[in-house]
Amino acid sequence: MKRVLSAFFCAILSLLVLTSHPRAQPDSCILGAFTLPILGGPGDAPVLPATMQGKPVALYYSTTVDGLYGGDIAAYGGRDTGTHTTIVQDGAQISDAPLMKTGELELGTLDLGTVSMVRLPQFPMRSVGLRQVIGVIGAHQFDGLAVLMDIPHSAFALIRFSADKSCEGAAARFLGPGETHLPLDAEHRAQITLHGVRRSLALDPNAAFNTLPATWMTTHDMKKDRSVSGDWPAPPSPRDETITLPAIPEIAGTAFHLQGSAGSGSSGDDSGGVLGQVFFEHHVVLFDYPNHVVHFLPSRHQRSGKGSALRFPHTLRNEGEYLMIRPPSGTWPLTPMYSGAGIQPGLN
Repeated sequence: MKRVLSAFFCAILSLLVLTSHPRAQPDSCILGAFTLPILGGPGDAPVLPATMQGKPVALYYSTTVDGLYGGDIAAYGGRDTGTHTTIVQDGAQISDAPLMKTGELELGTLDLGTVSMVRLPQFPMRSVGLRQVIGVIGAHQFDGLAVLMDIPHSAFALIRFSADKSCEGAAARFLGPGETHLPLDAEHRAQITLHGVRRSLALDPNAAFNTLPATWMTTHDMKKDRSVSGDWPAPPSPRDETITLPAIPEIAGTAFHLQGSAGSGSSGDDSGGVLGQVFFEHHVVLFDYPNHVVHFLPSRHQRSGKGSALRFPHTLRNEGEYLMIRPPSGTWPLTPMYSGAGIQPGLN
């Protein structure tokens, strides 16, 4: 797997040397990187290999979680600290959530040390291969880095791009021809404009479907969209009614399930839409958090193996003390550069 990942990233960089703009090449703009395989198969959300106290485990990776959460980790050197915090799960407040201290935790070969973890009252203990999925880790753990989520090729990476002016646009050039992008808001949601109204799309590979509130759309929108079935304005079913957004070229070919009833396009429902697991299965996605941009590259490649519907479709936010993992130096110890050869982006 390491050889495959190495080959994949080097091919991307080799191709970009030939095709990128006359600014600094993407490889010279990458100050450090760290790669991991994504475990599981088709239909699974990102699951990353880890070890706790030397024992192989796995963690869900979620864009809607702000820290490290999980279940019973006593078998892996975890212990109860006797302290508690307040969390918000899917909008509901949970008081007195126990704070655990993990055993020595490594994400791949990235040493996270002994860290705090919030124990959830109910955590689905699943397995991927011989590894037990003991928790979920969020994107907020890696503030200041870009996160590459390449589910089609089962690859995950943390990347530190240079802030030098010559490296502006390096993230887009890194993905290469066919790349599109959207701005991110403060909650790391993609921003689109629909009927003159700014809307937010959560980017959540743990959500099964792409969804939109039907109140964002007009009945006229749905009648003229050939992907929609049924007699409008009858309320759509999220299971069988879909619509595309041709006016938004970055995601023009993406089909969304509609939730609720068709409206006038008013802002009455601003709960937000979702780009879910089915979107991530067909795109390489690069979250450039420092520059508040998300980049997409369509992929025809399909994951191999067999999936087990591994997903953690929840939002989690800690209301208590700040628990984010930080290395003593303040920066993650990333390797200097990618190396290897492999796949042409946009052609797979």
